[in-house]
Amino acid sequence: MALVQELAGAGVRIAPAMRLDAAGLDSLAFAELAAALERDLGVDLTPERVEGTDRIEEIVRAVEEAPAAAGRTALPRGIGSLQAPADALGGWALRWWFRLRVEGAGHVPQRGPAIVAMNHESALDIPLVVVASRRPITFMAKKELFKNGFASWSLNSLGGFRVDRDRFDLVAVRRALAALERGDVLGMYPEGTRSPGLLLPFLHGAAWLALHTGVPLVPCSISGTEHAGQATSPGRVPVWIRFHEAIAVERSDDPSERRRRAGQLTDRLREVIEADLRRGADPTLGRLVAKPAEDPPGR
Repeated sequence: MALVQELAGAGVRIAPAMRLDAAGLDSLAFAELAAALERDLGVDLTPERVEGTDRIEEIVRAVEEAPAAAGRTALPRGIGSLQAPADALGGWALRWWFRLRVEGAGHVPQRGPAIVAMNHESALDIPLVVVASRRPITFMAKKELFKNGFASWSLNSLGGFRVDRDRFDLVAVRRALAALERGDVLGMYPEGTRSPGLLLPFLHGAAWLALHTGVPLVPCSISGTEHAGQATSPGRVPVWIRFHEAIAVERSDDPSERRRRAGQLTDRLREVIEADLRRGADPTLGRLVAKPAEDPPGR
């Protein structure tokens, strides 16, 4: 209860029967609670144990019945092992077919962990950003793509690991942290899903991970891939990718402060990407984007 009260904030007086949303506990609060329980009490609070719960007393009961933590979830074996060979074999074709224009690739740190956060227009965003980046990228991919054993192996080998977008996925968060701890560049799409021609509200996960680890956050704007279905000949649908100056992030060890700053950092991230999309990267591409800004949800 003390941990829940800390996450709810000093301005909220919690009670066992209180609903989680009334206490201000969102998916980031769950992440903070799970991390604190694992660190301080050695308890593994998995999403399955709290699925369907909506009251504080149910969370407390789940904690009391939870098993001991088994350690941080490891990345899939061999993740990213085929990314460099695939780029060498097919990267040139993508660059040629889409007349790919890349700016600011040097903004991605040459070494050490970083998070590249991008708008999401098409399924082609992932391979094209991998081609555009000077470093390999480990990225989250929706679970629906991991349809069978071969698809899972292929995506893992190309640098992807699964995330369940329909709920808070603690396993995916742990894998993201593991990637950053080993010094990877982590690719994320704060919109959470593809949104051709419309910039959706940004979720706070990328900012929270940056604050949790103290790694830089690199905004990346993508344009052109939303028209990929019209690419019937080389250069018919040009694509540009612009990496922006990295946002230095100071690690925050205070859960309440981390959640508050995650919202502010997410707003800053979205502003950089939206401003670039509105301005248009290159008038010769025939794209001037005007996408509505919305307040991101508290998760």
